[in-house]
Amino acid sequence: MGFKNSLKVQMEAKRKLMIYSANKHGFTSSETIRYSQELDHLMNLYRKFETAGEEKTTFVK
Repeated sequence: MGFKNSLKVQMEAKRKLMIYSANKHGFTSSETIRYSQELDHLMNLYRKFETAGEEKTTFVK
């Protein structure tokens, strides 16, 4: 499994944890907010990976 796919799997797992936590403890609980922040971090990594790939293909042309 590549880095990109690994990030997708991690993002989906974190999203599920966040939703479960929000339903159990509320949207503003510290646990839900922590999961949300961790998901944001994974999404930012994914975007950086995507942007780096786009820049490489732009220069290759």
